Amino acid sequence: FCFSVVWIPPTTGRSASMPLPFQPRYVELEEKGRILIIKFNRPKAMNSMPPAMHVELAKVFKYFDTTDDLWVAIVTGNGAAFSAGFDLKTAAGMAPKEDTELDIKTGIELEGPVDGNGIQGGTGFAGLTERDGIKPVIAAVNGVAHGGGFETALACDIIIASEKANFALPEPKVGLFAAAGGVVRLPRMIGYHNAMHLILTGRPVTAPEALRLGICSQVVPGPQLLAAAEELANQVVACSPDSIQASLQTVKRSMAEETSVLEAVKKQMKYPAVRRLFKSPNVKEGPTAFAQKRKPNWAAPTPLAKL
Repeated sequence: FCFSVVWIPPTTGRSASMPLPFQPRYVELEEKGRILIIKFNRPKAMNSMPPAMHVELAKVFKYFDTTDDLWVAIVTGNGAAFSAGFDLKTAAGMAPKEDTELDIKTGIELEGPVDGNGIQGGTGFAGLTERDGIKPVIAAVNGVAHGGGFETALACDIIIASEKANFALPEPKVGLFAAAGGVVRLPRMIGYHNAMHLILTGRPVTAPEALRLGICSQVVPGPQLLAAAEELANQVVACSPDSIQASLQTVKRSMAEETSVLEAVKKQMKYPAVRRLFKSPNVKEGPTAFAQKRKPNWAAPTPLAKL
């Protein structure tokens, strides 16, 4: 699987960002203005993911998170599946060597602790399930999202689905459990009893039921899925990126760290992205644009590491 990056020139008014500095093997990428579209591209294998694909996706999301002019990402799958999860050939010891070699240095170097997949500097299944990012990621679930595929979607900030989408955590049926965040995130998303019904049975959930349960927020006809995801991403891009990132960081950290709502409300002003918001030119640009009856001209946020 060897594919080139689809490179869209930056839109007017946007400073140029560097193309991805390596050749992706498992995904197709496209930049549309502030949006990065990531398509899992192993359709014959239902977009199941071998170890090398996790490395590649960790690099892709490091690129996304460190490229100032990219503000929203969309993940989806080519073919009939979003992702069927872990690659069974790898599990059976039958995967080709290139699918199991962990190259953490070519193009973008991964650094940091070992993740749950045993990857130095990795960020979990599909580069998402252990990612600690503050830029939003939208999952456009086009078909089967089972096991790690479902966990990948759960690690995103918004999930929309096609009418053919199908969700499941079937790991207990093969003697495993959903260890890439499924058993942690799903109860927080849809409540304990609804989640346990799915976790303890491994049964699949159709798109209409997923919408009813709150797994996804929108169901659209399959041919309209990517367009719907892009429309949603553009609605996010229309907002101040500082506000979006401050909001996302506050939601994630307050849910993870605070049990008291009052304590969380007090502590939110100390979060780095919130402090940055009030120093950003965007905090003045918004009211100014409103008063002048024009669209805001948002500036890319200053990287938190430079503050």
